[in-house]
Amino acid sequence: MNLLTKSFLLLIPVAMLAGACNTTDEENVTPTDDNEAITTATLTLTSQTTPVQTVTATIENLNTSADLTNATLNLRVNTTYTGAVTLLDKTKTPTLDVSAEVKTEGNEHLLVYTFTPATGSPASLTVMSTDTDTNPAPGPYPIGLTTQVRTGAAGSGKLRLVLRHQPNAKNGTAAPGTSDLDTEFNVLIN
Repeated sequence: MNLLTKSFLLLIPVAMLAGACNTTDEENVTPTDDNEAITTATLTLTSQTTPVQTVTATIENLNTSADLTNATLNLRVNTTYTGAVTLLDKTKTPTLDVSAEVKTEGNEHLLVYTFTPATGSPASLTVMSTDTDTNPAPGPYPIGLTTQVRTGAAGSGKLRLVLRHQPNAKNGTAAPGTSDLDTEFNVLIN
């Protein structure tokens, strides 16, 4: 076999490999960080005093017309509660527990609680997250699936619950990211 034939035979596999890796025919897939789909939010608070009081409020149909029928928290004055939020996507079969996903992806989720008293109401309520993610320093940061809630003076207001989706941006504040959920529970403290 002469040198020209050997060179030609070596070029055939190289040309075949080059043709197989043609990037113009491939689709460049960009990873996405889709927001969570949430249809139901339930907040359960259990008092740390005797007699024990467990209060549950649920908002249904968050992705259409929210049903606030059972969305009121009736709380005691000057009481500390442990809290837990459950988030569901009932459009899936079986129902998807979004809270479990938020916990698993805690490094990119933050639940933000903001209490606003009704006009003229002296009501007070504070919420502190008790669970944290595994983000490296300066983390860890709160997640907010579990909380400690403290009531003060009697009155009424709204407890706003916002789930922030913060992939590659979580810094312990609500600023970065987008909202997976933004809803309000009615609060009566007496």
